[in-house]
Amino acid sequence: MKYNALILCLNCLGLIQNKDRVLLELSNFIYINIKLKKHMNYKSILKQNRFSLLLIAFAFPVSTITPFVRANTSEVSITQQKKSISGVVFDGGMNEPLIGANVIVKGSTNGTVTDIDGKFSLEANPNDILVISSIGFKTVEIKASEVAKGKVTLQEDSQALDEVVVVGYGVQKKVNLTGAVATVQAEKLESRATTNLSNALSGLAAGVSVSQSSGKPGSDGSSIRMRGIGTFNSSYLSPLVIVDGSEASMSSVNSDDVESISFLKDAASASIYGSRGANGVILITTKKGKKGQAPKITYSGLVTNSKMSGKAFRFEDNFAEYMEMANRWNTNRNYEAGTKYTQADIDEWREGLVKAASDPYGTDNPYGVANMLAYPSTQWVDEMFLPSTSQKHNVSVVGSSSNTNYLLSFGFLDNPGTLDNTGLKNYSGRVNVETEITKFLTVGTQTYATFQSREPGNTSFSYMFQNTPNMTPYYNGKYGVSVDGSSSNNLLATVMSRGGSYDDTRLNTTWFARVKIIDGLTAEGRYNYQTLFNEEATWSNCIDKMNFRNGELYPGTSSSQATTKRSTTRYWNRTITGTVNYNKTFGDHDLGVLLGTEQYYWNVKGFNATRTGLLDLSLPDFTAAMDLLEPTVGGTAQQDYGVISYFGRLNYAYKNRYLFEANFRRDGSSRFGPDSRWGTFPSFSAAWRISEEPFMESVKSTISNLKLRGSWGKLGNTTSGYYEWQATYGGVNYSFGENVFDGLRQGKIANPNLRWEASESTDIGLDVGVLNNRLTLEADWYSRTTKGILASPSVYMTMGTVSAPTTNTSDMRNRGVEFTLRWADRIKDFEYSVSANLTYNKNKIVKYKGKYQEGWETDADGNRSFVTNRGDVADISGNTIRVEDHMFDEYYIWERHQGNGNIYLADGVTPDPNGGPRDGMIRTKADLDWVKAMLAYRDADGNKVYDFNGQSVGANNGLWYGELVYADINGDGYYGSNANDRVFTGKSSTPKFTYGINLSAAWKGFDLNMTWAGNAGMYYYIYERGFNSMSSSSWQEGTIVARNARNIFYYCDPMLAATDPNYDPAADPNYDPAADPNANVNAMYPRIGNENGAYRANTGNLYNASYIKLKTLQIGYTLSKSWVQKAYISNLRVFASFENLLTITDFPGVDPEIGGSGFTAYPIPRMISGGINLTF
Repeated sequence: MKYNALILCLNCLGLIQNKDRVLLELSNFIYINIKLKKHMNYKSILKQNRFSLLLIAFAFPVSTITPFVRANTSEVSITQQKKSISGVVFDGGMNEPLIGANVIVKGSTNGTVTDIDGKFSLEANPNDILVISSIGFKTVEIKASEVAKGKVTLQEDSQALDEVVVVGYGVQKKVNLTGAVATVQAEKLESRATTNLSNALSGLAAGVSVSQSSGKPGSDGSSIRMRGIGTFNSSYLSPLVIVDGSEASMSSVNSDDVESISFLKDAASASIYGSRGANGVILITTKKGKKGQAPKITYSGLVTNSKMSGKAFRFEDNFAEYMEMANRWNTNRNYEAGTKYTQADIDEWREGLVKAASDPYGTDNPYGVANMLAYPSTQWVDEMFLPSTSQKHNVSVVGSSSNTNYLLSFGFLDNPGTLDNTGLKNYSGRVNVETEITKFLTVGTQTYATFQSREPGNTSFSYMFQNTPNMTPYYNGKYGVSVDGSSSNNLLATVMSRGGSYDDTRLNTTWFARVKIIDGLTAEGRYNYQTLFNEEATWSNCIDKMNFRNGELYPGTSSSQATTKRSTTRYWNRTITGTVNYNKTFGDHDLGVLLGTEQYYWNVKGFNATRTGLLDLSLPDFTAAMDLLEPTVGGTAQQDYGVISYFGRLNYAYKNRYLFEANFRRDGSSRFGPDSRWGTFPSFSAAWRISEEPFMESVKSTISNLKLRGSWGKLGNTTSGYYEWQATYGGVNYSFGENVFDGLRQGKIANPNLRWEASESTDIGLDVGVLNNRLTLEADWYSRTTKGILASPSVYMTMGTVSAPTTNTSDMRNRGVEFTLRWADRIKDFEYSVSANLTYNKNKIVKYKGKYQEGWETDADGNRSFVTNRGDVADISGNTIRVEDHMFDEYYIWERHQGNGNIYLADGVTPDPNGGPRDGMIRTKADLDWVKAMLAYRDADGNKVYDFNGQSVGANNGLWYGELVYADINGDGYYGSNANDRVFTGKSSTPKFTYGINLSAAWKGFDLNMTWAGNAGMYYYIYERGFNSMSSSSWQEGTIVARNARNIFYYCDPMLAATDPNYDPAADPNYDPAADPNANVNAMYPRIGNENGAYRANTGNLYNASYIKLKTLQIGYTLSKSWVQKAYISNLRVFASFENLLTITDFPGVDPEIGGSGFTAYPIPRMISGGINLTF
């Protein structure tokens, strides 16, 4: 059959037609070959637009429709065909038909793809060359005449499939890694609404726990922990962050600039960084141009709506209810005290609140003002944390010329925050340039700079406790006060009380030169300089307040009282690095050698001053202050330290089956004394690629990869101070007679023998790939022991005020397992992947001050006593304890008594020590009678046998209805009276499990990405739940009341329960709250106004904070190139993104990710974004 080809170029749609065939161009590369059942008059459709053409083409009767990928050619043609060529394509590794392989006649666009059985058919001359290709396989060229003789087999392209991973001072193929390394590629970070790169890492890698503790702009970075907690020093718990080869802050990195992130989790991977890698290493590589890449301009932008997420703690916003709860507090504490608010007051407010809700601007009230101002009902959380709109933009230019690769990037972030006066603006720029000067010399720079300005709003949320709902936060330019005149705090006014800004200017620049000496041997020199300049310029704002009910004005800070502050702190450091790298293959032997040296120097100094009295509040400049009071001057003392290092690495592989690696680093630091300044940190690792053995050939189609890994290494950690090995002195005044002299006193005892913390790590891993690596598994068991942890022990009072020396005191072990399971596949146009990671970590202090012992002893006279060495071997801080053979900072608190409900033993006279309230709360008359019986009981000698923390029975004495009774753990008859009744809970705030789930899918331009992340096995203690400020004896007017307090706190009639019948005729000695229908005996929390002195931190307020959170959900669509190329756009994607969308947890606090701070933290916002990615 003869064909006369016709090319129609209508906009982006190409139509090639002959008598029975039409070729539709859907994009630059994708065509649809349509074989017609009858002729089409193509001349009649020339006048149609491209969309009509598409409809006509698909509506026309066809016999076959075949999509295929055309070759890179600017001209469309259909070559005359002489013969139909059919064949089948097989996956050589799996010996199965290969679906979706491209088959094309070389030099033309005549092509097709293989079907589900690997078969294809197309028309070609017998002498034509067919090009057969598929992603992940080597391309095959074969004569058309040879195809019919048998199947065509494509072999796996190992070079295409071997993922390259960034490691310390170099790169390696992932299949050749012998250590535990996890990677995250750029596509997982793109288009995220997160304002800090660290927040985008949650759930992406096993063994990496990421938790965000605040939503405040500029303070919203996450804490990152790798494989548990490795030291007591909170300043050195985070992993080392290396950006393009130099130590840097992750918060300064623009996520749009990131190419990849590597997590070095074991000592074999991290020991090349020696003393800095004890807590793991994060390597961040930024983007750069690639050789031969045409210039590409990319813009990404998104607009985000943020609002408070989580179960925010709500206060009581109905002031009538608040007044009743305040009265309840008074009578609970002392039924003789009477009530604070009269019933008439309460009734007026109930009526007024109805008016304010139905007619807020009406003035039908005794005060002649708007009802909403006369009777406010303020929910402070909702008034403070309001929805806001932020924006993020980034423009980059990337490409290369004949000898230069480059990237230029500029970013802008405007995040106002969800709380007024806490916003942030950030500007960033990056330049990555690499130039090949000659064939043997390459030079370049990696430089970036940022400027960040933050608003100075006061976010000390301890003020959250001091507010009432009878206050309008802000109206008509004024801030409100309590309309009834009670003392309370306007939280919004507190936040707005300071003006000005905190500004951070950062520069990080690296210059390097790389020389190719001989084949396989290169040398590189790098110089990095960083500086961070913090500047504060803040002043007092005038906050005028008003009682909107009576119009009384409370003027704000006057100009004579106003303060202005200036503060500057400058940090700078430099790093000089030199390396020599040799890589060579000798037959079956691969050898790699790295040698290097590095010098690091760090310095800080600062100054601040505060002046009082301004000429005018509108002129807050520091130089215009009048110094009505003596200026306050201070600053950051100049401090510095230096480190010099020597390091090396040896890699050896035999037949790519047997892999070995050794690393060493020797660091010397000025933070340690001359005799212990140097530390040596080696590591050894090996791997066996079992899948490459000849005996695995028979199962190669099923098991694509099987590798066993093992490693051991030693890492170091430094002290938190800069001069800990030296004695430090401070100024002091001495009196001699009547004269005072300036002098010095020793502030801290020296320890010249101070040495590095040493962390020894063992790792055994297994990597498995199945079904051509569509299914992969990475599993690791690890054990990490940190020895010689640095700490400052307590000193005896005889030492005076001098601080104890820092010493190497303790050892701590983290042991656990990690799993990462991933499935990725493609079904025709649908491509998807699902991965999950899980980490279990068990933490234990294996050496501290000695073994903990306690128990009963009997002396020679038969006297029994309870003894413990707690004070000698343990440190108790609040609710936690550090002691040998227990987890780090384990909760060490009291338990609530769990009685059997009895009052007496079988004799009916002796009180039952195991009786009383079943859950520790005195709820019924029987519970209180048991307490009375226990206190009244005496032994044969008339001695008191039982005690309840020194408390007595009474409404104001600590043992009453709605109070707690604590367990007698050691059996001495004293219930919760001392530390001997504390228990090791086996719980801490450190998670035992960390997990993440990642899903991605793409179909015909649509894409979806989802990440879930969470932690489990950690607990938080929340004071505010069972013991809020309203509950303590220090409560006063203006203090919060929890919402629904009537139902969640215990209550019984204080008059009926009165112990003094002469006070009130209603007092009933037989009163039992269990029989009172108005009592709330089954409440979760103790009564409002419970006795502060009787309170003990107890297991009832320790909450499981396990959670899983939908960290991100992103849905996007990439427009067809044929639609956008007319505007010279090569790629256009629009998307919607959701962050922190859903949290699944039983934790009663605001957000388990924030921690146990109750409601006194800046909440993490839920963010909904719309954005665009545009490439020219």
